[in-house]
Amino acid sequence: MAFSIQNVNDKKIEKDYEKAMTELDDFFELNWIVNKPRAFLVKDRQTIDKLLGKKTEDWVVGFVNKADVYILDKDNYEKESCHKYSDEEYSKTIKHELTHSFFQVISGFKNKPDWLWEGIAIYLSEQYKTKNKPKKFSEFLDYYEKGGSGVYKEAGFIVKLLVEKFGKERILKLIRALKDVNSKKEFEEKFRRIYGFELNYKNINKV
Repeated sequence: MAFSIQNVNDKKIEKDYEKAMTELDDFFELNWIVNKPRAFLVKDRQTIDKLLGKKTEDWVVGFVNKADVYILDKDNYEKESCHKYSDEEYSKTIKHELTHSFFQVISGFKNKPDWLWEGIAIYLSEQYKTKNKPKKFSEFLDYYEKGGSGVYKEAGFIVKLLVEKFGKERILKLIRALKDVNSKKEFEEKFRRIYGFELNYKNINKV
């Protein structure tokens, strides 16, 4: 299978990329200087499907491969997805996908639980600001192995709560600990050791 790649000269995208990298570097404390993630703009849904080897839902507009990010081209953003295009929306999408790159690096290329994987990207890209805050958490723990559009409802808000209530160092410690996590049970034990309580809806809703 072959794909055509060409350089894109878009000052807005370059600016958004550099701004996101600076802000994410500050949060993750990675000091990422060499072999930075590359951003590839994907022309259409068909190409996304070919790259991923499966049919994707219309809400999928980006993904990562190792550290590199792939994002639906802004010229086809509305035509090829269910999202409305705006410069702000697209900037947040770039930052969202780059957050996954940082997550991959500090976690040892782990991406579970899905609520943490997506939640940190939603939180740091500030995409949660356009979502309705849940009155109480009742769904995010369903998304450990599985993904899906439902994870986006609560994931950003639970990460926001954890960061703002307990500080970013604990959540960075949790993400780094994923290197040694191979099951949901092991993750829950890591969470308990780092945060001092069992991960369940009862405890989370009391925080």
